[in-house]
Amino acid sequence: MKTLKYVLRIWRTLTVPDWIITPFDIEIENANIEFSVQDEPVEINSNVNITTKYPKLSAAVQSFLLAFPSSYLVEAGADIQIEERIIDRKGEMNLIENETMFWYSECPELQRTDLVCYKNCRLLRNGNLLNDDLWIQNGLVVDPQKHFYNDKTEAKYVFDCENLILAPGFIDIQINGGYGINLSGNCEDMALQLNRLAKALLANGVTAFCPTLVSCAPSFYQKVIEAYRMNVFEINDAAAILGLHLEGPFINKEKRGAHLSEYLMDGFPEGIKSFENVFGTDLRNVRIVTIAPELPNSMEVIKWLTNLGIKVSLGHSEASLACSLEAIRAGATGITHLFNAMKAFHHRDPGLLGVLASNEKNRVFYGFIADGVHSDPVALRIAHQVHPTGLMLITDAVSAMGLPDGEHQLGDSKLTVKGHRAVITGTQTLAGSVISLDSCVRRMKQFTCCEAHTALNCATLHPSQFLGISDQMGSLVYNSIADFILLDDDLKIKATYIKGKKVWQSV
Repeated sequence: MKTLKYVLRIWRTLTVPDWIITPFDIEIENANIEFSVQDEPVEINSNVNITTKYPKLSAAVQSFLLAFPSSYLVEAGADIQIEERIIDRKGEMNLIENETMFWYSECPELQRTDLVCYKNCRLLRNGNLLNDDLWIQNGLVVDPQKHFYNDKTEAKYVFDCENLILAPGFIDIQINGGYGINLSGNCEDMALQLNRLAKALLANGVTAFCPTLVSCAPSFYQKVIEAYRMNVFEINDAAAILGLHLEGPFINKEKRGAHLSEYLMDGFPEGIKSFENVFGTDLRNVRIVTIAPELPNSMEVIKWLTNLGIKVSLGHSEASLACSLEAIRAGATGITHLFNAMKAFHHRDPGLLGVLASNEKNRVFYGFIADGVHSDPVALRIAHQVHPTGLMLITDAVSAMGLPDGEHQLGDSKLTVKGHRAVITGTQTLAGSVISLDSCVRRMKQFTCCEAHTALNCATLHPSQFLGISDQMGSLVYNSIADFILLDDDLKIKATYIKGKKVWQSV
């Protein structure tokens, strides 16, 4: 019978202590393991199973890990005796001297230039859930091999993520407001409203969004766009603002939803000039425009917007399938809140919905409000099965998101909120949603029975691909912006990070 004796002190709760990196040529069977923690005897359960991602662990050290209760995380606080052979923890154990270890919930003072590593997580990188670490420096995701092998440097700070999911921050491409903020309201305090909303969304795991304007008078649009242009700046420790989403007024009156009919346009009688008459000529801060493609001269405008780098999304529409496909060939790549405010599916003319099963579907992304109110869960399952890689979760949230049930003002209209349902007061017409994006992710997983990474991709990778920025955000690939979130197995947000800095944490 071989005996291993360990003298240890509690350090961090890691599944596998990261300082154990040296392989040993020792095989132990039926070992009698004895050790103490801070001189207090600890009972050993030799049947505990721990899966390790470190294949080079010695049999001796693995025996210790399998035996030691997983609720503890330990560091060698003294020499380790293996059959009377002394292994110096600063020698063969190769302990990193300059590494400082923290729980993810701790908040040490970090410098932007510090090399930081997040370990013991399930990392969602470029759509795949991996057992890997995330390395950050200067607000960007970095390749650790470059630092190890080229620069000969190691992480200054290491954070233990307690086996949580580490995913890119959520991207909401269609949000009208929330927490009492109406983005289609008073443009005089645009900067203040955007600042407040950008900070409030952090609790929902949102690290980037497109402020969305519903149909309004042309004079209002031009004031808002000008105010937005004047006040576009990087808000510290808040969700990034990616550019405006103009939802209307070039939409079909028959599918206007909560949009006021007096503001809607019948088409583009003067082509591009008609568009500029409403929005002005400075469109640098416009990211997405929703258009009903059946409106006269819409194809000309779609091509023009696409050439400007603005994403065109088809919605609030009675378009036939043929018209929808023509718009996609003209450059449109999005569908606005699938199933809502569009022609119903018909077997002889599937309409806009038919795009999802067409030969053009791989060029198209579609937004979906997964609140179980705007569309039945079965509709979500159908859409996901037909075109899974194009699904983007959106909130289409209005100012009442985050507010209690009751009546609230939405632009020129009043809406009534009860639970997850918001309708125009006195009607049953849905007026946007009051659901948060993290709730949409959880409901997506619940409604479709998909894997966690599949639901997360619909709020991260897919919207970033639609916007053409997946090399910058939504993927956590090397050199992308280090905006990310930590989630538990129920996909509830535990912490939110902007450029590697923790800006929100659950209580």
